[in-house]
Amino acid sequence: MIKTFLKTKILYLIILLSYRFNRTRVFGENNVQGLDSFILVSWHGKVLGLMEHMKHKGYFALVSQSKDGDLITGIAKNFGYSFFRGSSNKGGKEAVKNIDNFFKENSSAKIIITPDGPTGPEHKVKPGALILSQSSNRPIVPMIVDVKNSWKFKNWHTFYLSKPFSKMRVVFGEPLYFNKNESIETGTQKIEDALKKVDRIASDHE
Repeated sequence: MIKTFLKTKILYLIILLSYRFNRTRVFGENNVQGLDSFILVSWHGKVLGLMEHMKHKGYFALVSQSKDGDLITGIAKNFGYSFFRGSSNKGGKEAVKNIDNFFKENSSAKIIITPDGPTGPEHKVKPGALILSQSSNRPIVPMIVDVKNSWKFKNWHTFYLSKPFSKMRVVFGEPLYFNKNESIETGTQKIEDALKKVDRIASDHE
């Protein structure tokens, strides 16, 4: 228990210091201004930058029911996040139902989902965020935080951790709205295309 506590605190401080002193430029923030409630989506591999940049703003996050998910929640609590637990592999349907009920009860609810997690394929959107958007009538906002100089860790995807004092671009895309008749295939492709577009803009540090 003590080892886990110390591990999460150390990792929290590493993430905090890695991103806190970056030279940050923000684009498209007007896309979320005026939106009381929405679903923020980002690639799993770039979630650490988002975690630090969006800290202490009342966001919830959907995190898998795995050991990695336990570690992420332990770290992210220090940044002021609350959580729903579940993924496409385990507990996803129940989590989406719980989030949908939460949206109905809270007109200002905001939640973060990494639609290509927790095990990939990388940059391939799964339908959970779309289904939640359709059932809750909330828009999806694609967002990417990209750092010019990062350490890269490889498993099923590339996971990025910023090197301190780097250039960082935070990009919010335009909100995506879906009607209940939109097919899973069409809707997930729209989300995927929007995330890739935002990722290209965020990755352009020249």
